[in-house]
Amino acid sequence: MKIIINTTNLKTGGALQVAISFIKECINFDEHEYFVFLSPSMNKEIQQDKFPNNFKFYIFNNPSRFILFDKTIKKLDKKEKEIVPDVVFSVFGPTYWKPKSKHVMGFANGLYLYSESPYFNTFSFLDKIKFKLKKEYHRFLLRTNADFYVLQTEDMKKRFAQFISKEENIMQVISSRHDSIFEQPFNDLKLLPNKSDGEFWFITISAYYPHKRLDLINDLVPLIKKEKLNVKFILTIPEDVLEKNFRNVKEYIINLGPVKLEECSYIYSKCDALFLPTLIESFTASYPEAMIMKKPILTSHYSFAKTVCKDAALYFNPYDINDIMNQIRIIYTDKKLYTDLVEKGLKVVEILPSSKSRANKYLNILEEIKGRNV
Repeated sequence: MKIIINTTNLKTGGALQVAISFIKECINFDEHEYFVFLSPSMNKEIQQDKFPNNFKFYIFNNPSRFILFDKTIKKLDKKEKEIVPDVVFSVFGPTYWKPKSKHVMGFANGLYLYSESPYFNTFSFLDKIKFKLKKEYHRFLLRTNADFYVLQTEDMKKRFAQFISKEENIMQVISSRHDSIFEQPFNDLKLLPNKSDGEFWFITISAYYPHKRLDLINDLVPLIKKEKLNVKFILTIPEDVLEKNFRNVKEYIINLGPVKLEECSYIYSKCDALFLPTLIESFTASYPEAMIMKKPILTSHYSFAKTVCKDAALYFNPYDINDIMNQIRIIYTDKKLYTDLVEKGLKVVEILPSSKSRANKYLNILEEIKGRNV
């Protein structure tokens, strides 16, 4: 097949990791030709010289939401016409570009599917209006710009079908997992300082989004101080964001800034547990990454987390600081529970598809759609 892999709409967060993982795994399937459309953010993460000759890369600016006046969309149309692909695969939508070829689109924005989330209670009246307008515009793009869709859980598939008012028979579930890089040896990158004796590090590899609830670290630190727990939070946010939002608790934070995928194994290895007080997700790679790196998980008590982590995590109410603090205290002091959670996590991650298997499933879908009349 001649496949265009479209990532031009991707900027930050876990979507980049999933796209990078898929593109790298495609090396194992050399019967296809891959024409990879990269956003500026993706271009920074992809080492083009590491790929064989059946890969060709093209760099585009992120398409504008104002479709009629966007030069990038015209360039994408032109390049698609030159390539004449069998199918286009946009790793995640919505896309502002609508290919002329058969188009398969992934979707993983839980904000549009879990309207019952308490996260929306934090919105101002104006924010709610802006969000609703954006959601409706994206609903239209999702409905009209693709022929087939890939979701990450069965629950998401059902909700997504209702969201765009289409039948589930044009949708398929492919569960995510950690990238295969987490199963490879890694070097001591010296990105982190040496730990003091008895120090416990919580890792959160995430961009700074309101729904991630990282700001609650400001409320946790006074309680941590009071109980004299030797705890620090390892973050991966821009330095200006740290200064603006965590100025008074910086002594309890080690900030690495945005990190690359190949640095994550090292970072997990130096930390003690995953801390993810998120309010809404579709599927986050952080859970299986922590499991394969033998780190227990502390996260929010919502269905999207329990669907993946099952009994391999400690859950808390992300709006209850005392509940969160209690779980921190438990994992900090209970060594047996720590070991039990690690062992349960390894069992959970074993049943998830490998990144190579996941890539193969994507390619099988593309092969199927190539042969369909859509």
